[in-house]
Amino acid sequence: MAKGLDVGTSFIVLAEEGSKNKVTYKDFRDAFYVIKPTTPIATKMIEKGLAGKTFVKDEDGSFIILGKDAIEKAVERNDSAKRPMYKGVVSSKEKDARRILTYILKEVSGKPSEPGEKLVFCIPAQPVDQEDDDFDVGYHEDVIVKLLTEVGYSARAINEAEALCYSELEKDDYTGVALSWGAGMVNVCVMLNGEPVVTFSTTKSGDWVDRMAAVATGEADSIVQAEKEQGDFTVGEPNDNQVLAAVASYYDRLIDYTTKQLASAMDGHKSIPKFKDPLPIVVAGGTSKAKGFVDLFAKKLEENGFPLPVKEVRHAADPLHAVARGCLIAAQIM
Repeated sequence: MAKGLDVGTSFIVLAEEGSKNKVTYKDFRDAFYVIKPTTPIATKMIEKGLAGKTFVKDEDGSFIILGKDAIEKAVERNDSAKRPMYKGVVSSKEKDARRILTYILKEVSGKPSEPGEKLVFCIPAQPVDQEDDDFDVGYHEDVIVKLLTEVGYSARAINEAEALCYSELEKDDYTGVALSWGAGMVNVCVMLNGEPVVTFSTTKSGDWVDRMAAVATGEADSIVQAEKEQGDFTVGEPNDNQVLAAVASYYDRLIDYTTKQLASAMDGHKSIPKFKDPLPIVVAGGTSKAKGFVDLFAKKLEENGFPLPVKEVRHAADPLHAVARGCLIAAQIM
């Protein structure tokens, strides 16, 4: 047996083979929210109030609520939930990030079906648009491998967009371009016959949209995120809802920015092959699910001078699970 794990900034997704060779998925919000009781009575009452929620009780008596329950509690209190991940890697801004991520990974991955069960997880590529001392893929990879090894897995990392290629480019002879639009970053892979020839990332994605829309409207990030995920809007188009209008506008700016970065990073790149045929471009990730996203992305690619011939721009069949599925495929091959 084997498992694939998409360790995302906003979601952790586990893929494993179920009955009749059908892949099953487990999604978990990569979020936490801390409630610190002020009295012993409050401690008891809060614990009762959290019945049915996913949480752990910390050594200092605080309650660390995990996953979607953390988002809900934060919204109830007009506050923002925190994350152990920031822009695709373990956050250096949260002192408890590693400890919280341990709780979440154990909750999602469960125990291996056998000692040393293979598990492949994804990591981001180095960004082309930012020199950030906080961004350390090597440390991030080491942390995840250690945590999963302690649980009993034989863990190995692959690039996030490379995993997306494995999931979505089978009918294209594993040749094309894949972009995984997560919460923290956009990861890019150019693949030729199963070989990743160029990988990189850009540092603006769904979280950037939320942050900018929050600043523009004076709302908390969690409120904006909830409105974005539950509301009806089309990227780049006006909206009567103030928050959704800001979200739609910043989506337009995000897509424009990203396609310009793509064109700049690939134009004249020495590792880009001379492709004989136009390439399929596949997009996935939660950020890509917004209405009108794929059409505007295709339009901006052309406007901003994308240097490779394009056959089509298409959405992954299952945008939220495609990367985890690609990790599972890699684990099964290994």
